Amino acid sequence: MTYKKLLMIAVMLMSNSAIAGHHEKAGTLMPAAVTGQVVVAYEVPCTNPAAGADSLKALIAYEASASPVAYSSVATTIGDTKVGAVDVHRSTGAMEQAFSWQEQDETWLSMQADALALCGADLESIGMSVHVVQ
Repeated sequence: MTYKKLLMIAVMLMSNSAIAGHHEKAGTLMPAAVTGQVVVAYEVPCTNPAAGADSLKALIAYEASASPVAYSSVATTIGDTKVGAVDVHRSTGAMEQAFSWQEQDETWLSMQADALALCGADLESIGMSVHVVQ
């Protein structure tokens, strides 16, 4: 008799645990960016996407430590034949400042050239789209 009671209590507790939270609203998604920010998406053909993404991660780490302009960036792979990155800038002006810094920073330019060479790509093969968040 005691085992039956223990079993019933255990089943009741497990049932309550299984349905707990059923009335709670599902978590909401955080926006990727907010109004006025600029999202820049890049893609590059790459013969070795895993190595290309690692090279982009190193470039992004350098940006984070050396850029005078704050922005966020993440490396991506796109299918089996491309790598890319997504940057989020505070504004169009901040994006332009970041581009200006990149164009003048010899280390950044060298790392970008190395990443492109690793992928078997060149500057002309970089695809880029700029999205102003509304």
